[in-house]
Formats: sequence, structure tokens, C-alpha cells
Amino acid sequence: MASSFLLHADKGCDKDTWPDTLQGTRQLYDNWAKTYDPELKQHGYNGPTATVKALVKWVPDKTARFMDIACGTGLIGEELLKAGYSSIDGLDMSTESIKICKEKNIYGRLVCSEVTTNRLDIDNDTYDVTVCVGCFVPHHMNEECFPELARITKPGGFLVITMKQAYFDTSEDYNYGGKFEAAIQSMVQQGKWEVVARDHVEGYFGEHDGVTLVFKIM
Repeated sequence: MASSFLLHADKGCDKDTWPDTLQGTRQLYDNWAKTYDPELKQHGYNGPTATVKALVKWVPDKTARFMDIACGTGLIGEELLKAGYSSIDGLDMSTESIKICKEKNIYGRLVCSEVTTNRLDIDNDTYDVTVCVGCFVPHHMNEECFPELARITKPGGFLVITMKQAYFDTSEDYNYGGKFEAAIQSMVQQGKWEVVARDHVEGYFGEHDGVTLVFKIM
């Protein structure tokens, strides 16, 4: 019988099955951590692989320093290592997921924190690349954290976001859509970043397609 966590995965983290608070989302990930990797692989989660495939053409330097935001149990870190990158830090709000990351020995520094409008315990201009995969979901992260993600990334560096296409497209259903695009363009107008790529990700999560956005920090 499928677990309750697989229900979230099968529906692509649909708002009707997802927790309705940030605290609830943190608890879900804590409870999910031990079975997260095999369950997502079973349901065809392609986000980490697609993201690294998209960013290698923008980041040829294998010594580049990465921050993996909402790193979870380290799936993105594993793909970065396979691609030849080795300087990788991670951040996640789930203490149980952080424990698994430590066991995998992928990351240098691991930070346990949520990502909101509050300042993270990370200096300005620290990372060459900041990656966010699968974390722009209801009651987890939203467009309000864009300035903070840009702040920790070096000028000339990249912010890479991969997310479910429906969240990006449908403002009425997911409260992203129009707000998300408006926030992207606001950052462009403020001279914070430029949009250098928007890649369609077929089969991002089972039958659900996704989008990878690449921003160059100014």
C-alpha cells in the first residue's frame, strides 16, 4: 500500500494534499526523510537530473561553489557530484533530512533553516551558484525570498530554480503564476538579475512537467 507521502508525490505536491502551513511542511519532510529517496525515484522525480543538465552549460568551472537550497536528503548534491562539482553546501528546514545529508557526506556546510524574507546565516556574495529544486511549492518557499537568494549569490553567478510548471503558470490555483512572474520582472527592473534561460522539463515529476529558470546575478 502506498504511503501518505507517496500520495503527495503522486499528485505532484498538489495543494489539496499538501500541508497548509510552513510548520506542517517541515513536519512532513521530517517524517518523510527516511523513505524520501526511494519513494521519489519510484515516482519518476527528474528534478535534480534536469537541473544539473541545464546548469552545466552555464557553469563550466568544476570548482564553483554551490549552495543547494532546500537540499532535502541530498538528491541534487548527488547529481552535482556526478557532474564533477565538489564544493557544495546545503540548507534545509528539516532536521531529519539534514541528518541523512550528513550520512551521505556530500556537503561541506549544512544549515538548518527555512527560507523566507528573513536574513539567512550566510554572508553576502558567498556562492557562485545557488540552486533551488522542488522547493517552490505551497507553504514552503515563494517569490518573496528572491532578494535573499540573490544576496547570497555572487555578482556574475547564477540562481537556478526548477519547479512544477503548474505552479509557475496558475496563479489562481497555486498563488504563484502571475505573482511569480511579476516578482521575476521586478528583480530585473531593479538590476538584481537577468533571466538567461527558461527550459521546459518534460516529465519533471511523473506525468507533471516542470520549468528550469536560470538567472544571472548582477
